[in-house]
Amino acid sequence: MTRTLTLASVVPVWLLAAVGAVVSGTVLAPSERFGGLALSLAICTLIAFCIQLATRRRDGFVDRVTLSIVGAVVVSAIGAIVIAITL
Repeated sequence: MTRTLTLASVVPVWLLAAVGAVVSGTVLAPSERFGGLALSLAICTLIAFCIQLATRRRDGFVDRVTLSIVGAVVVSAIGAIVIAITL
């Protein structure tokens, strides 16, 4: 699988994590924000598996799923730091 196709199947999960962090930080009550981040990360994990299975490629499956989930964790961690600072 080419690098472009790999990024095309990984970046949407990162964007979903960013949207989840922003929604958790702005819409939810302060006591529910970290729970919202956890839920967002769980959804990103499921979406990552779905996207990678939809590519129907065996080669590099574990690498692509790992890259998707690690990126989502990093984005969520940055969101958690921002939320913690603003509380």
